Amino acid sequence: MDIKTLEQALKLQNDLTARLTQSMALQRTGKMPNIEVTLKEKEQSVVRAQAEVEIAIKERDIAVSRWDERVAQRKASVVKLQKELDDLKKQLTERNDPPKERKTAQPKKEVRNKKSQ
Repeated sequence: MDIKTLEQALKLQNDLTARLTQSMALQRTGKMPNIEVTLKEKEQSVVRAQAEVEIAIKERDIAVSRWDERVAQRKASVVKLQKELDDLKKQLTERNDPPKERKTAQPKKEVRNKKSQ
């Protein structure tokens, strides 16, 4: 059980002190504890254990939701970076491949040399 407040710690301390005192008193007298007392203690133990399980489940769910958020953020980052990479590749191919219209539309002119006389 995770203790988060002073009240929880004090309650747990008082509970443990009471059980220890009762156990020591029974050992001094040499008598076995009454079955009703033992039954009540076990019921209280079960209730405490169930509460601890519920707390652990809530903590796990909170942690899982945080991890899910982190994973979603990372996936979004990957998608964004992939898009940027694809855009850069597209720009690079456009730069390296000159438009074909220029090649066919402007034939090279022949340069004539004048003969000097």
